[in-house]
This record gives sequence, C-alpha cells and structure tokens, in this order.
Amino acid sequence: MDFRRIQHFVHVAELGSLSKAADRLHIVQPALSQSIKRLEDDIGAILFVRSRRGMEPTEHGLVFLKYAYGILNQYNRAKESIATIGENPKGIVSVAMTASALHALTVPVCTRLKEEFPDIELCIEEGMAANIQQGFEAGQYDLVVSHLVKPNDTIHIENLIQEDLFLVTSYQDRSEKTEISFGELAKIPLILPQGHHGVGGEIFALAENHGFKIISAKVRGALHPTLQLIEAGFGQSILPWSAISDRIAQKKLRARRIVQPNIYHTISMAHPSHRPLTQASIAVMKIIRQSIGKIHDQGKWSGKLLIA
Repeated sequence: MDFRRIQHFVHVAELGSLSKAADRLHIVQPALSQSIKRLEDDIGAILFVRSRRGMEPTEHGLVFLKYAYGILNQYNRAKESIATIGENPKGIVSVAMTASALHALTVPVCTRLKEEFPDIELCIEEGMAANIQQGFEAGQYDLVVSHLVKPNDTIHIENLIQEDLFLVTSYQDRSEKTEISFGELAKIPLILPQGHHGVGGEIFALAENHGFKIISAKVRGALHPTLQLIEAGFGQSILPWSAISDRIAQKKLRARRIVQPNIYHTISMAHPSHRPLTQASIAVMKIIRQSIGKIHDQGKWSGKLLIA
C-alpha cells in the first residue's frame, strides 16, 4: 500500500472535498481521485460517498480514518526517533490520564519537561478506561496513566503508586474523625464521578462484596464538578488524595481515610508493547516517575510508592 494514498485519504476526509484536498496537497484533482480509488481497491471497501455536502466517509471510511491517523502518527514518531539519535529528545508525546492523575501531574510534569526536555511537545488529555485499548491500537496515545488499564499481550504496565481513597466532605463538616469504616458508607449518599465507571465502579463492586449497596446522591458528574458540589455542601464522595490535596490545604474540603478495610487502587503507567517507544516517550516516562515521587514526598499524593 502506498503511504501517500493514506495521506491523501486523510486530507479528503478532513476537508470533505476532493478539490480542497487537491489544493492543499498541490496535486491535480484527477490524480487525487485515482489515488483514493486505488486505496479503496487495496482495502477492498468503498471509503467515500459523494453527496451534496461533498465527500463523506462511509462506515468503512470512518473505521479506516481512525487507523490512518495512527499510521501517520507512528510514521512521524519513527522519523522523530531517527532524527534525535544522539541528540536531545524531541517530538510529540500524547499522554492520556484519568482525571485525578491529570489534576496532580499536569503542572509538575510540564514544568520539569520545560526545564529538562524543552524540545518535547506534550499533548495531555483525560482518557476514559473504555478508550485506552482503542487509543493504543489506533496510535492515538503513546502513554496512559490510570488505575483502570490492565496488561495484556499488547499493553505493558508499570505500577507507580498504590493510592489511598478517602471520604471527602465540605470544610463545613466539623467532624473530628480522621477515619471512617467502609461499612459506614452504606448510610451516606455519595456523589461518585462518572457513575459506575472509574472510582465509582470500584466502590459499587466492593460494597456488593461486603453485602450492602452504595446510595447514590441525586447529582453526579466528573471530577471537577464533583469537587465543586462537595465544596458547596451538596454531598460527599470517595476520592484519592491526588485529587483533593490542594483543596484540603486551602481549607475547602475535609477528608477521612476509609478503613476496615483500607480502600486503595494502583496507578500504573501503560504503553503499547507491540511498537517501540520513542526517545521522547522514554523521557516523558522518566519525568512522570520523578514527578509522582516528588509529589508523594511532599505529602500531596497519599499511598505506597511503587516506583523502584
């Protein structure tokens, strides 16, 4: 398969027009049309249909577009790795993190990168567990930092920290207790981010194993709306220290460690094992390890550090 045909396909899909894509690529429209036709012959599927709105990807085209981006990304990563042999790492590294890890790591990681590897361009986004495998397969992510990703034949994980979970309340809660038993949570309506996903899914499953059900509050949302709701006194939630340490210090929230049993989960760093890491990705992994270690030492990430 001609690599240029994949590039041509992506441009047509993005612009929705053969003529606009031909102008961008500086080739004549008949040559571009023939390139798309040959790509369709190679794949064995129709990738576009013509409509009043222009060139629209078919269902097959939308699937191939996802992988086409990954192919182009990996080609660019390969060029970057070859170009930086013996030099300072440079290039783009895409990292997906769960919300709490994102909350704790974004500024420290970007600060250290700016100081140590200024030629690396970091793309950070919040990644949901259901999309991690798909993101790796499509080449969308280089790294993932999460408590939800599991190892398999194509994913390698490195455990970073076993983080404790806390019952989080507004600062107006005057309870002097520093701990609460897991069983006591059965009496408390909880605001759990993302419903039954993420921390919520873990807590619901653990409660079921202990023979009781968690009461869901009448509001629920992602991490930052949940923090705002707790501060405003709308309810309580279960969250890791990495998500709340700044608000605890600012006296906006209070937290009680959950015991009997202690509740925790493990944050891991994952990368696809079926393709090589770029020098830039290796550098970012180093920075993430260093940042988590420093945050832990500062008391801003509670748990057992697992980094060697």
